[in-house]
This record gives sequence, structure tokens and C-alpha cells, in this order.
Amino acid sequence: MTYDFNHALTVFVDTVMKQYADFEGRTSRRDFWHYVSIAVLIALGFNILSMIPYLGAIFSLVGLLVSVALLVPGIGISIRRMHDIDQSGLMVLIPIYNIYLACQPGTTRTNRFGPEPRKA
Repeated sequence: MTYDFNHALTVFVDTVMKQYADFEGRTSRRDFWHYVSIAVLIALGFNILSMIPYLGAIFSLVGLLVSVALLVPGIGISIRRMHDIDQSGLMVLIPIYNIYLACQPGTTRTNRFGPEPRKA
């Protein structure tokens, strides 16, 4: 399987712009990890930029603000990912186990949280 950067960027933008505080429905495993990968790249970029002499404090502050802004959509997509595997959104609160669950394939049928994400 190859990494599709354009799809990842589309998922990231859609999640932040259209589903900012959406905790209903389901998100596929692929879309979840694409969102996470872009968020990690953004955080890594700001961490690298914060090492620049004299400007590092500004980039640190902007990086902190971006991280806070991405907190709500990150929680939302995590909860929707738990819904895809037919688990309660509260499972995101369990450390380490939530990462294991996020790696599991979603249910291939309509579950109590809605239709399969690829077919919705």
C-alpha cells in the first residue's frame, strides 16, 4: 500500500474545516491515520522551526496555538474511528489500548453509529 499525500491533505482539510467538532458517525482507518500523519508533520515542522535563533519563541507560540486549534478535530476523528470499530467514543481515554483499537479494521456493515464510511 502506498501513501497518498493528496488524499491525506484532503482528509486533513475536510476534518478541520467541515467536521471540526463532529463526534457522530464513523471514520475509516485510512482516513484516521492520514489525518494523524499530517498533524504530526505540522507539529514536527513547528518544532524544527522553533529551534531557529531569535525567531524560535514565535514559532513555538504559533505551534502551540495550532496544536490547541487541532485538539478538537483530533478528538472528533478519534471518536469517529472508535465508532467505526463499533466501540464507544470513550475508548479514546484508555492509554495505549486506544492506539491498538485505532489500528483495527472497521466493521464491514452498518453498525449502531452509522453506515460503513466508504459507502456513506
